[in-house]
Amino acid sequence: MDKKSERARVLKERNALSPTKRAELNSALCRFLGSFLDTVEVQTIGAFLPVGSEPDISQVLKRWLSADSNREVFLPVTEGKIMRFAFWDTARPLKIGRFNVPEPTSDIYFEPPLLLVPCVAINKGGYRLGYGAGYYDRYLSACAEKPFTVGICFSEFCSLDFEAQSFDAKLNAVISDKGFSRF
Repeated sequence: MDKKSERARVLKERNALSPTKRAELNSALCRFLGSFLDTVEVQTIGAFLPVGSEPDISQVLKRWLSADSNREVFLPVTEGKIMRFAFWDTARPLKIGRFNVPEPTSDIYFEPPLLLVPCVAINKGGYRLGYGAGYYDRYLSACAEKPFTVGICFSEFCSLDFEAQSFDAKLNAVISDKGFSRF
């Protein structure tokens, strides 16, 4: 199946999840994400805040940050076709960037060694389906050192059958409402 058709189908299904079902899936996903973050040795991660029907991992990120004052989270900021990760100060308001993505107002940028990546879907080979603008693929191809990438996706949209393209970046792992899996 082509990526454009699969993206449209998955977004339609994900957007149609009832609030109860979405909360149930999100709660399970967040439990697995919290457990995963408790095991990582890095003090800095790249993450995202939800847009639309994406999983909402914000409370897990805030708990992870509050457990150690040396920890930092960086969120994506887009400038034209470029994406960078800016420091997230949870005490400061966010601005709404391109595609209605909440962005920090900080001008402190970093390439985090661990990156939590929002996914519309993931195929069996570990390639993500995003919204189609290519920001994460361009970011990952330009990184001086490739981060460990963990896709964040509801399980019913994992292991789908769409073909990756040559410029697509493969994820290292996925966390869903069913748990953590490496590719």
